[in-house]
Amino acid sequence: MKLSTVQPALPDIHAIADSNKTYRRYFLVICLLYLVIAAVLAVLVRWGVMDEDFHLESSLPFAKSGVNSTTLYNHVPPTGVSSHIWFAAWVWLFPGITYVGLRLITCAFLVVLVAWTYTHMKTLSTDSQRKVLAATLFMLAFPYFFLSVSTVMTEGPSMLYLIAGLLLLSISRLQRLLPFFLGCLFLGLTTISRFYYIPLLPALAVVLFVADWKDFIKTGTKSISTNKVLMYLAIAVSLLPLVGLIILWGGMTPPAFHQWSKLRSGISFNAFRPVSSLALVGIYSAPAVLVNVNWGSKGIRSIMLISLGLALVLALFNVNLFHDSSSVNDVFSGPIEHTLAWFTARGNLAQSLGMFGIYGLSFFSLAIVGEKVVQYIRQQDFSDGGLVFSIVFVVFFIASQAFVGGNHPFFDRYLAHPWPFMGYILVCLFPRFLNSRTYLVLAAYTVLSVMILVKWGIHQESLGFIGASSLGAVMDSETGTGRKTGTGRRSVG
Repeated sequence: MKLSTVQPALPDIHAIADSNKTYRRYFLVICLLYLVIAAVLAVLVRWGVMDEDFHLESSLPFAKSGVNSTTLYNHVPPTGVSSHIWFAAWVWLFPGITYVGLRLITCAFLVVLVAWTYTHMKTLSTDSQRKVLAATLFMLAFPYFFLSVSTVMTEGPSMLYLIAGLLLLSISRLQRLLPFFLGCLFLGLTTISRFYYIPLLPALAVVLFVADWKDFIKTGTKSISTNKVLMYLAIAVSLLPLVGLIILWGGMTPPAFHQWSKLRSGISFNAFRPVSSLALVGIYSAPAVLVNVNWGSKGIRSIMLISLGLALVLALFNVNLFHDSSSVNDVFSGPIEHTLAWFTARGNLAQSLGMFGIYGLSFFSLAIVGEKVVQYIRQQDFSDGGLVFSIVFVVFFIASQAFVGGNHPFFDRYLAHPWPFMGYILVCLFPRFLNSRTYLVLAAYTVLSVMILVKWGIHQESLGFIGASSLGAVMDSETGTGRKTGTGRRSVG
């Protein structure tokens, strides 16, 4: 009797090709839509209302005298220098350029990076394209995205450096030395644009080490090659600008900053900031996580009860995880803190209920994601370097807050730094993450992001008369660096 054999089903090449085109098409259309909105806002947002004049002022010495030890030492803002050098380059090239022109240049270069990424995505697998799309969506839909790129602020150029660096690393496949080295250099520029990006290069070193350690276990010292050694050297070289600034300033902040602002920020132990930043990551992630949870999975009820129990204890004892008592009193961290203030103004019971609701959502979201991360680590399948990089960066970002001392609050818009990586993590941990429910959440975030600039950057003549408004106070605290401005507000960088 002749045995019948079943041939394995071959992949549908045409279906895969169509899926690839779909992800690339979504990526291109969505990015261009967001950048058109950003460009419109860049033209309409009034200077001095939602923007920060001192960032442009601090760029002018570089445009006039160049980048040297004197201009670097006399730099004022504590955010870093490469964003200001970026603006200075355009001021030097086009002396009559206005703040609107500088905003539009940032938008234009983002378009260039979108086109470059779209071209590179053709070389990626369908799964990788899906992950890139998710990370991009999370970055674009973050409630402070338009504030970052449609104003003259340091987040805009830092995003340019970050995207260029990550794109070059992807092109290198962590094997080709030249694009890898250039990617590291861009990550180094990102680091000295916003110091909250300091974990980027250490996270990349961890990714390399994890991959190299697996090879070392298999083949021993034969796995050590000149190319790999040079890659670690590229990471070290890219950290030199940061090290140079620390040596020049004698710390993480310019000496002139302490003469200019009442805010103080330096390296010292702070047990509150990592807890606060972790709770904020949880509450901002909660909507996207909750709509993708498998409510019928094993253990979900236990996770919920533990999260709600911890939230109840903190609420009963009125523990506020979103406001550091050591920070300055008239600068607040963002909408979550102001929401709690709104509940507090309505009595103790309302305050406890508000805390319970916010903490419950945050802890439940963190527990769900944390459990999936632990499961991933236990599987010991670290073949996705992007996922390893994202997890390590988010963990390092939160942990690094323990070393930020002083009276400088943790602002909600600082979450823009780990946010693309959170999108990458979620799309990897939730296989069906890109669905209509997630898109609705991101759409809601986008609406909020637009409203922030439309309401407070376009329709208001000044912020002086809206200090009593909750959202007005949020916008006030989220857009400056601790000095008095012409509008009577205090800004925070």
